[in-house]
Amino acid sequence: MTKKRSLRILFWIILTGSLIAVGAIYYIFNMPRRDLANEKAAYQLEAKQLISEFKSDENSSTTKYLDKAISVRGEIKSIRTLENHVVVFSLEDAMEGVSCTVDSAESVRYAVQLEKFRIGSTAKFKGRCSGMLMDVQLINCVPE
Repeated sequence: MTKKRSLRILFWIILTGSLIAVGAIYYIFNMPRRDLANEKAAYQLEAKQLISEFKSDENSSTTKYLDKAISVRGEIKSIRTLENHVVVFSLEDAMEGVSCTVDSAESVRYAVQLEKFRIGSTAKFKGRCSGMLMDVQLINCVPE
């Protein structure tokens, strides 16, 4: 095999690999997200009940709720606005409660509803459970 032919084959291998990598990256960054606003909640709970379940048996609760749409109702203890309009509502306890994170796109979409929430008021959010750190984490939340 000649050197010119080897370089041509190497060029096509690199080009093909690069196109596959670019396509994969494009797909990952433009992958459709779950629309939790239109998804039926697998569980509807009070925030205190969800916290209690995770505190009593974190492993089985994680298995039960992980990556499921959950509707949670509770008293707002804190509201934090992070960069890029991400809003985090802590229900029942600011440290060991339920943390409901509303993404930037959803915070703009539901701005009127979110502005009505105040510390001490009762709120209901639907979100995807991602487990427990210090508090139970619900992500991609939407107000109900």
